[in-house]
Amino acid sequence: MAKVAKAKSTLSAHEKSIEQVVSFDKEGNVVVNKESSASNKLMARRAIEAHLERKNLEKDLTEYYFEGV
Repeated sequence: MAKVAKAKSTLSAHEKSIEQVVSFDKEGNVVVNKESSASNKLMARRAIEAHLERKNLEKDLTEYYFEGV
């Protein structure tokens, strides 16, 4: 049982790469996971990417709904 607990506490390189670094709160603000093992540069890049992706999705959604108006 001790080996299983130890194995789960150590993240593989793949698990680190898919670790959630940024998310959005209820108001739509970008929230950075400060407990992440990612570098500051990577966290900043992911936050910017998430913001731009959300902005593009909102634009696409607006265009879709108001296309025929």
